[in-house]
Formats: sequence, C-alpha cells, structure tokens
Amino acid sequence: MSQTWVILAYGCSGVLALLLLYLSGPRRWYWHLLSVLLALVIGLIPIPKALNTPQGTLWIGVVFVFLFLWGAAAPLFLSRRRSY
Repeated sequence: MSQTWVILAYGCSGVLALLLLYLSGPRRWYWHLLSVLLALVIGLIPIPKALNTPQGTLWIGVVFVFLFLWGAAAPLFLSRRRSY
C-alpha cells in the first residue's frame, strides 16, 4: 500500500474529528474520556488474523485516529460550547 494512501486516510480522519468538534462543539466530558480509552484499547490489542492485512490495518488506524483526536482535542473547543 502506498504511503500516500495512509497519510490521506489518517489526515481525513483527523480533519473529520476536528471538524465535528468545531461544528457541534464538545459533548459531555465522559464521552470524550470514553473515546480516548476506546482508542487506546484499539491501539493496544493485537490485530486479529482476519484484519491483519494492509487494508484492515489502515481501517483500524483510521478509527484510532478519529476516536483519539475527537476525545483528546475536546478541551480545546470548550469555548465553542453552546448555552441552552
């Protein structure tokens, strides 16, 4: 698999997570904490044989980047929280 596809996929995942935070604002703190914890679990468990292909690894990485950035970048968007 070309390195360009990896950079493009991870970059789009990160931009999508940050765009979602920008447009909708952060949710409750426990959702973001759960997102970071889930990303760490995904990143630390061994990859099953069925997903141990270049495409499977790419998808797992895309999900990891999205969940980690969405959860970890939430404090940067606290001023965008809408008052209801």
